[in-house]
Amino acid sequence: MAEALRAVQALFLAGVTGGDAGAEALIVDDNRVGAARRLDIYRNNYRASLTGVLADHFERVHAWLGDDQFDNVAGAYIDRHPSRTRNLRHYGEEFPAFLAHHYPDDGELAELAALDWALRGSFDAADAVPLDAEQVDSLRDDWIERPLMLHPSAQLLTQHHNSRAIWSALDADETPPDAAPLAGQLILLVWRLGTQSQFRTLGDDEARALRMLAAGASFTDLSVEAIDRLGEAAAMEALAGWLGRWLADEVLILAD
Repeated sequence: MAEALRAVQALFLAGVTGGDAGAEALIVDDNRVGAARRLDIYRNNYRASLTGVLADHFERVHAWLGDDQFDNVAGAYIDRHPSRTRNLRHYGEEFPAFLAHHYPDDGELAELAALDWALRGSFDAADAVPLDAEQVDSLRDDWIERPLMLHPSAQLLTQHHNSRAIWSALDADETPPDAAPLAGQLILLVWRLGTQSQFRTLGDDEARALRMLAAGASFTDLSVEAIDRLGEAAAMEALAGWLGRWLADEVLILAD
C-alpha cells in the first residue's frame, strides 16, 4: 500500500513539476473541466507559488527587473530547478549562479541576487559566541596564537558592478543608478549583528585580512603578514582599527 501510494505521489509530482502527461490518469476527467485542464491548474499554482517565493527571497532583483521580467526569469529558473526541499526557505539557492550563467551581459543581476541571498542567510545562520573586548582582556595574550574564524553569519562577497549602489537605492525606494561595471572590484562583508543582517564595504587590506581569518589564521599570523606587506607602523595602525571594528561588529569567533 505504501509503495503504491508513493508511486502515485511521484507520478502526480512529475505531472505538476515536469509536465508528465501520464499524471492526467490520476485526475477526474469530466465534461466541465477535463483532466488536462485540471492538471494545468495545479501546474500554474505550483509555478506561481515558487515565483512568489523567489520574489520574496530576491526582493531587490524583483524590484530591479519589474514584475513581468522577473516572472519570465523566475519561470526559466523554475523549469531548470524545481523545488527539491520541503522547506521553501532554501528554495532559490542556485538563483545567483543561474543568473550569472544565463545573463552574463547583465552582471548586476547575479550580484544583486547574491547580496539578497547572503543577507537572508545571515539572518538565520547558526549562533556562535563572538569574540569580544571582554574576552580579549580576560585571555590576555593567550588568544592571539589561537586560530580565528568568521562568525557563521559572516561572508565576503565580490562585486564587479555598481550593484551595491543599485541595491541600496532600491532598498530605500529611490531611483537606482544605471548598471555599470566598476573600474576594479568591491568587497562586501555581510553579517548579522544581534538580530539584524547588514553589510558594509571593505578596503582591499581589510578584505585580505578577513579572508585569512576565514581560513583559520591566528591574529599572530595576520600581524606577521600585515607587517611584511605594509610595514610595521602602518600594519599596527591598521590592525588596531580592524580589531576594534571586528569586536564591535561581532564577526569573529575563536576556533575550537
